[in-house]
Order: sequence, then structure tokens, then C-alpha cells
Amino acid sequence: MAIPTILVFGATGKIGGALLDALLPDHAAGRVKLVAAVRRPDAAPAFEARGIEARLIDLDLAETRGLEPLVGALRGVDRVFLLTGYDVKMIAQSKAAIDAARAAGASQIVHLGVHASPDTTIVHFAWHQVVEAYLDRSGVDATHLRPTSFMQNLPLLLQVGGGEPGVLRHYIGDAQTSWIDTGDIARVAAVVLREPKAHAGRAYGLGTEAASMPEIAALIAAVTGLPWRYEAREPAEFLRAMTALGADPVYMACVRNVFERTRNGSLKDAADTFDTVQRVTGRAPITLREYVEKNRAVFSYEGRPGDRRIETA
Repeated sequence: MAIPTILVFGATGKIGGALLDALLPDHAAGRVKLVAAVRRPDAAPAFEARGIEARLIDLDLAETRGLEPLVGALRGVDRVFLLTGYDVKMIAQSKAAIDAARAAGASQIVHLGVHASPDTTIVHFAWHQVVEAYLDRSGVDATHLRPTSFMQNLPLLLQVGGGEPGVLRHYIGDAQTSWIDTGDIARVAAVVLREPKAHAGRAYGLGTEAASMPEIAALIAAVTGLPWRYEAREPAEFLRAMTALGADPVYMACVRNVFERTRNGSLKDAADTFDTVQRVTGRAPITLREYVEKNRAVFSYEGRPGDRRIETA
């Protein structure tokens, strides 16, 4: 039997990188062949040094060059992990990737979306649902992963919020929201990519623990022994800060709306949690306490918030 080839979009990010790490033992043992999709040639050597093939793929170029170059880049790929950028272009990017994967003969696509109710009116949540609907009609076996808020976003609040050490700023008031470690998302994705038939046609909610920002600030204080506190800020401040850092204003306006509706209680599914990680991987998920303990240095006033660089998951 031929060794299946798995291509990972978003390989240079937190989730894609963790997925490659999770699948690397399978790659080394010859059970799968890993391919990292990169948008810049200078990103390729880091993967090649680990024995992972890197392919230069820019989904935005499909609009000007047509689908054939993308089909060629995906030739020989059996399974695809699809994670696209956090802006309005994600719809066209995802469609191009799905069309090219189908034309190239791929048999499975695992799509990273977002957890939301089926009738959501949050715009960027709806974008993900449109992509899912298109993927379901593609004829390729599909599995949808639907995470909630990433624990890895907590350190970013220190930079975006611009607060002094010991102050955790957020924009949802005292409301609870659901969290997941990006490593747990990657572990679920790895299982699904190893066993495509067992997970075809399924959608997995991925949120493992609900907590409010005051509770998280208290947890950070307990772990570090430092006097952390929570400071609630206005969602409009978040939008201004993120757009100033170069983020897509349309997408970030949607995030602002999520914060507004989480704060006022109208986003009923904001704190939903699931047993998916335990059920699919057989391992307990990483808790918020474990995440803070692992990243104690980040929350121990080591370096100013402005020294940190924002990365998307």
C-alpha cells in the first residue's frame, strides 16, 4: 500500500506547526509523508532540515493565475489540513484549495473552522460555515474542526492591551468564554488525518474549559505568586489596536462584535465546552492552569508587553 501524503496549510503557524510535530513520528516511521505548504521560499529550509518536504503555495495567486498551478502543487497529495488566513480572503482561499485538492485527487480534507451555532449571525463565523458547506458538496471526505478561543491568545493580550505588568486586559466584561490549547487542536487533527474514514463527515467542537477573565487573572496570580488583576476594556479599543498593528479591519470588526455580544450575553454559545479531545485522542486536554504553568515566564513580568510579536495561530 502506498504511503499517504499529508499536506498542511498553515505550517508556519502555531496549529500547523504543532500538527507537523504530532505527525513527525509517523513520517519518520514511513507511515505517512508530510508536506508543508509555505508562502515564502525562505520558510522552506526550516522544514527541509527536519526531513519535511516544503511546497511553495500561495492561495491568493489562484485569482490571477487560475487553478492549474495550484492543482500541480497539490499533485500526489492524499490528505489536506486546511487552515487559511484570518481575513475576508479566507473564503476564496479555501474554495481554491478545495477545488485544487479535488482536481489533484486528494481523498480527505480536514478543515479548521470555528465553533458557532448553525444560525449564527457573526459574519466571520458564517464565512467558516460557507466554506464547510462548499467542502461538504465537493465529493472529498471532509472533517470539520471547530475550536473556541485559543489559550495561546492570552499572552497577546499583554501586547494588544498595552497595560502595565500584572494587568490582564480584555473586552468581554465578566462573561465566561470557552478556551482550548492549540496543541490539543493539533492532536485531534493528527488522529483524524491518520484515520480518515473513521472521521469522515464528522464535525468536532473543540473547547475544553470555560472561564471568565477575572478567573483567569486570579489563576495567573496563583501560579506566579504575583498580583495580577483583570481590567475590562471597551471592544472598540481592541479594534483600534489590532487595525493599527495591520490586522484586517473587516475581520477584526467581527471579533469586536463577538466581544460585544459575549459581554452582553447575547452570544449564547460563547462558553460551550466539549469532550472531543479526550474522546478522540484518548488523552485529557490541557487545562488553563497547565497552560499558565507551562508559560509561567510570559506572565512573570519577564520583558515588557511591547517586546512580544503577535502571531496568528
